[in-house]
Amino acid sequence: MLTKIPFTELLKSVPGFFGIRLEEQPKYEVVETIDDVEIRHYKPALLARLTVEGEHDKAVDEAFDRLARYIFGENSKQIRMSMTVPVEQHAEGERMAMTSPVLQKPGGRGWTVAFFLSNDLFTSEAPRPDDPAIELIHEPARTVAALRYRGNSSENKREDSRQRLLAALAKNPRWRIAEDVYWAQYDAPFTLPFAKRNEALVELEPR
Repeated sequence: MLTKIPFTELLKSVPGFFGIRLEEQPKYEVVETIDDVEIRHYKPALLARLTVEGEHDKAVDEAFDRLARYIFGENSKQIRMSMTVPVEQHAEGERMAMTSPVLQKPGGRGWTVAFFLSNDLFTSEAPRPDDPAIELIHEPARTVAALRYRGNSSENKREDSRQRLLAALAKNPRWRIAEDVYWAQYDAPFTLPFAKRNEALVELEPR
């Protein structure tokens, strides 16, 4: 059974139909642009993450549902937290990176999904999940390259964005790619396709 979303969260999701985002998002500063790519410096943030084995759609759906149960009350304080963006998705075994939508990466036996919880909390301050497989992770500051694209995030669009992102970064020798490319989705499935915000991202280190 899928988690029942509280009515207050459903009301807040109405603007999301048109791509209007009211949720708290990770804080970042754009420090440089290369063609359509933003080089961002993200501040530390708290994430809740979970790895589920299986093919992408099924694994991500299960992970999303279990993480939603955590923020809607299945935690040590039995409190409801607000929905936030991003929800991050990575292939199993890959390091989670700081971004601000639903992040995706192919490969491995499963997928890791993460909910952004707060820019201001540490792991010791957040309620502990009832689900023992959910981890609370305090991500440090990091530098990330991001390429934005619209519409439904299909496999073809993800691959196209990956190639465009890497091609842009190849033009600037200042940055070294530190991780594999992953993807972020900021909007709910019901958002109108033209209003959907997606991103291809990769963590960077200065040369």
